[in-house]
Amino acid sequence: MSRRLAAMHPSLTITYMGGTDWVPSPGTVQTGWSPLASNTGFFHETQLDLSGYAMDSLTFFPSAVGVQDPGVYRMLPGATSTTSSLYVLDLITSTPINVDDVMLTDLLGNMQGPGMFGSDETFETILYGLFRVFAENSTIKIPNFQQLQRSQRFESGEPTAADKLYCYRIVQISAVGALDAGLSYIVVPAARQLLAGRIDEESELVYMQRLKRSYELANQVRQ
Repeated sequence: MSRRLAAMHPSLTITYMGGTDWVPSPGTVQTGWSPLASNTGFFHETQLDLSGYAMDSLTFFPSAVGVQDPGVYRMLPGATSTTSSLYVLDLITSTPINVDDVMLTDLLGNMQGPGMFGSDETFETILYGLFRVFAENSTIKIPNFQQLQRSQRFESGEPTAADKLYCYRIVQISAVGALDAGLSYIVVPAARQLLAGRIDEESELVYMQRLKRSYELANQVRQ
């Protein structure tokens, strides 16, 4: 049977208040976003519950994935900043991840995305991955507009017998020069991550092997 799963992520509209402090911009509500350890980025996590299918020994076979995020990415850096950009990572995985390690250490530090050579994440656990870079474009008459510069998909498309899926949006802020307290801000539109596929029953041997592999991967999660 066919299924379409959707993970919802709220918008992020916050203003820099100095030091490591960010607050929701006036007239907006920050719902569920948490800061990265660096205090220069934020993440939102939600989960898709597949426990009902798992109880019936059913497997989910992904067939199409994507993200919908209508709106405009914006960032006002400091008056002395020469460049500004936003790094946005969308992930759906069958095992939980350490968001700081994935975004700051692996992707931006070592230039190795989740599931790539040298990464502690396993490729087959990544059901959806999208990395995008936005940078300031002052020639477009939208205040503090961040224009898409690079977009790269990466996912395994592997079937999963996991009882839940972990869905992440991670946003990293980059600016050359200090931010201005009370003035600098970022705007990230709300998003819907979509995962379409079918639920089906496998042979007992194949399903037990898949469960065993899922258990092994879950116990390899980096802390």
